[in-house]
Amino acid sequence: MNYIKTKDPKYSRIELIAYGQVIGLTLLLVFTFLAGQRNSQENIKKLAETNARTHSQKDSSYRQLFIASGGAYITLGKEILPDETLSHRHDRDIVTRDGKVATLVSPKNLLHLANDLLPADGHGHRIVSVIKTLHPLSQEDTPDEWEAQALRGLQQGRAEVSEVMDRDGRKFLRYMYPVLATRGCLKNRPDNDLKVGDLLGGLSVTVPMDLFDYLRQEHTRHSFYLHFILWLLGVAGIFWSFRKVQKRDAEILAAQKAQRDAYEELEKTFDAIDGIITIQDQDMRITRVNRATCETFNATMADLIGKYCYEVFRGTTKPCEGCPEIKSLQDGILHHSEIEHTNLQKIFAVSAAPIVNDSGETTKLVHYAKDITESRRQEKQLRQAQKMEAVGTLAGGIAHDFNNILTAIIGFSELVLMRSSLNDEIGQDVNQIHQAGLRAKDLVQQILTFSRKGEQDFQPLQVQPVVKEALKLLRASIPATIAFKGDIAEGSALVIADPSQVHQVVMNLCTNAYHAMRDLGGILTVTLKSVELGEEDVREKRGVKPGSYQLLTVADTGKGIKKELHDRIFEPYFTTKEKGDGTGLGLSLVHGIVRSMGGAIAVESEEGQGTTFCVYLPVVSDSEVAKKNEAAWQGRMPIGSERILLVDDEESIITMERRTLESLGYKVTAFYDPLEAREVFMAEPENFDLVISDMNMPHLSGLDLVEFMKGLRPDLPIIISTGFSDQIDTKTAQKYGVTTVMMKPVLLHELAQEVRLALDVFKASKES
Repeated sequence: MNYIKTKDPKYSRIELIAYGQVIGLTLLLVFTFLAGQRNSQENIKKLAETNARTHSQKDSSYRQLFIASGGAYITLGKEILPDETLSHRHDRDIVTRDGKVATLVSPKNLLHLANDLLPADGHGHRIVSVIKTLHPLSQEDTPDEWEAQALRGLQQGRAEVSEVMDRDGRKFLRYMYPVLATRGCLKNRPDNDLKVGDLLGGLSVTVPMDLFDYLRQEHTRHSFYLHFILWLLGVAGIFWSFRKVQKRDAEILAAQKAQRDAYEELEKTFDAIDGIITIQDQDMRITRVNRATCETFNATMADLIGKYCYEVFRGTTKPCEGCPEIKSLQDGILHHSEIEHTNLQKIFAVSAAPIVNDSGETTKLVHYAKDITESRRQEKQLRQAQKMEAVGTLAGGIAHDFNNILTAIIGFSELVLMRSSLNDEIGQDVNQIHQAGLRAKDLVQQILTFSRKGEQDFQPLQVQPVVKEALKLLRASIPATIAFKGDIAEGSALVIADPSQVHQVVMNLCTNAYHAMRDLGGILTVTLKSVELGEEDVREKRGVKPGSYQLLTVADTGKGIKKELHDRIFEPYFTTKEKGDGTGLGLSLVHGIVRSMGGAIAVESEEGQGTTFCVYLPVVSDSEVAKKNEAAWQGRMPIGSERILLVDDEESIITMERRTLESLGYKVTAFYDPLEAREVFMAEPENFDLVISDMNMPHLSGLDLVEFMKGLRPDLPIIISTGFSDQIDTKTAQKYGVTTVMMKPVLLHELAQEVRLALDVFKASKES
């Protein structure tokens, strides 16, 4: 359908009304403001009149007082001269007792003198009052034009006369108050035929309106602010009303065209939402869908409309368990739920809300489903990572205590072996103890590696030779029922890794694969190649970032792993093998090793379809490769004669290490209590050439003891032994001046070599 679009006027009717209201409001407020100004001027005039009236009444009172006394004698001076109007009086001038001449000052002049003492305004003006008479005796008494007119008004019976006038650009209030004749007046005016009480003249008062400017300005300011605020509120109200009316009109217009545009708007709304939206009838039959629904199910709109919701989502003949639509149909309110779509292998957050008619009856449902598979996967990964971290911390703590025990077992067995022959029965038995201790040492090292607490010999490494060497060893131990395939790509890509740990990874994964095919045979495939992973490639790979990797793949055709067990296979001591087939540490060890290298491991497996482990080791560039040169001791254990202070809270370790060092010629002073050792050292710090201290001791830690001893002997070499690497690292050791850190359990030849090396370095530094 075509519609003719008419040209819109510049302003709508509502806008013109709004503008007219603003103009009317503005004019009204301007009028009230000006009226207020006029009213303010009238009030100020009344205030000035009140001041003038008060001033005149005050002057009148003074005048009555002065008249009652007949005036006052004041000593002649610069400001006081004889009054010529009183020349007819013989008592005008008198001589005082001290010989000075005083003259009579009339009440009128006394008032003048009093008024001259009043303060002036900022322009030098003050309220001035003078008496003007109908029968003037001098120029001062003679009224000016306004005063003459005011006196005529008083003669006509007016109680007072006032008027605001301009003078030299300034405004003044002129005020006239009647003055009546008194006996004193008759005495000074014998020739005017006056009686007491007759109108003599008037008291003329001039009040500068400037005195009230601050009131006028303050009133103007307040009035302006008030009117301006009223104008703002009025304009805001007008435009708020304008917007409301405009919105109402727009809603009315939209409702007139709703029927025409409903289909188009609904389609645009549906297609703009990145989620599945369907509208369904009361039988859960789909009546409308959006584009996302069609894309999700790879179907057209015609394929979906008319089908039941559960038929499309799950391919069933009845609603899903926990379906929120059933609940919405029952109670008519919004409901939410999470439903797993088995066909699409996705998880959806589903919402259902009723559509009601004017009577409040539910006629249709709006169904919304959002794919939350990725977010749930990430949450699952986070929980798994947190669980692995907690298990790792626990394993590290256990390994710390176990190392102390192994130190004594291995150390004392080595002491016995040093004095025994392997040919006799005792020597053979002790050797078995020693070998078991070494195996336990390796097991503890695996636990520390899993918990990422162990010390590894990381170095730039080509993985290919290590993998090939491991496969050679495996080939000899794997039965012929298992076919062996290897595809090891040659290349020069380097990773930062410990060679022995890479060897462990290959051996453990291949041994795991062998166990999966041991009964029925199968194919074991090991591949190694370089891969480049982008953003899309790492989306489904836990812990993998975009970049270059060496990809080690170990695949078998065995019985596979159940899907629900995928997240548990890397847990320590978890195993699906029969009792006696393993410790359950193999995959957890692999997981810890790979993570310590900055890599990641992933598993792909289905029950009955075999298993594939993918190990991603990050490749480093040549600029990142650091060469390592480590000195190695060879031959027999070195000896010495220096003085050694030995501190450890484990009695068995103290005994073993003291006997070992003494057998090598050293003079050993041993303490179980670090506080006692500190007291002895403080008394004679020069008595020792080397200190060997445990890290974790009661009352005083190894680092605290080091800090104290270094304060007395900064050059003293100190060796720290610990069963847990997190307690001290290389940076901390350097900070405290520790010479060497040894990990427990300490083998005797390692102890002898580290002691000799520390002492020789100390001697060389002193000689230089």
